Amino acid sequence: MAEHPLAVIAGAGQFPFHVAREAKRQGRRVIAVGIRGWADPALAGEADVYEELAVGQLAQLIERLQAHGVREAIMAGQVTKAVLLDPRHAFDADTRDVLRQAAERSAGALLGAIGQRLAGAGITLLDSSTFLRAALCPSGPLTPMAPTAAQREDIAVGLRVARALAALDVGQTVVVKDRVVVAVEALEGTDAAIRRAHALAGGGLVVVKTAAPHQDRRFDLPVVGPDTLTTLKEAGVACLALEAGTTILLEREALIACAGAAGICLVGVG
Repeated sequence: MAEHPLAVIAGAGQFPFHVAREAKRQGRRVIAVGIRGWADPALAGEADVYEELAVGQLAQLIERLQAHGVREAIMAGQVTKAVLLDPRHAFDADTRDVLRQAAERSAGALLGAIGQRLAGAGITLLDSSTFLRAALCPSGPLTPMAPTAAQREDIAVGLRVARALAALDVGQTVVVKDRVVVAVEALEGTDAAIRRAHALAGGGLVVVKTAAPHQDRRFDLPVVGPDTLTTLKEAGVACLALEAGTTILLEREALIACAGAAGICLVGVG
């Protein structure tokens, strides 16, 4: 058993569950801190300790992690920048200071500044894939069907645009059809962008998801799981291209099997 527990700072989705489960399997004691209104309280079942904090309470987060003797933490799960536009949130002085000092309100700049504050308190933020290396997307087709020639052209278009968007911290997902960019992801998230593309262009869509060219692996790695697959099927998506080595596949075998059964090509691209 490791001397110091691991903290999972949890947002929305299943990603925090997988991190906590695997960390415990590897012998770590897990302290889960859920962001209220985003994290699923059922995460308590996967952690040794579960607490919740309101978004933007950085000083309290550090105090609680220090109280539990945490020296390493992982950020897992989604909290979008929409919180910055919601007047209902009352940020503490430390969080307001981070917002003031950030040159821009990109996820990378803000989360990097939070990482510096944690480091100053003796808490190291780990690569968010640390306990899920085996879940990183490999290169090549994952389903029995490979991309068609037309889909490969759409993937090439989507990769160029998605990497540019990710570098600008706009979003990570682009939807393409017949080499036309139909929709790009912004604050609304991946699923909403895919549904919007379907409303505009119907089925036969190619969805491309990437990380930023110089992705800080401590946060915001692309994650795809069964919930995303449900959206793909509803929107008539024909191909999902994911950046190999940076995208985490949750429930990988089930995800690949379901994609194949639905006739969706799933491919890892470099």
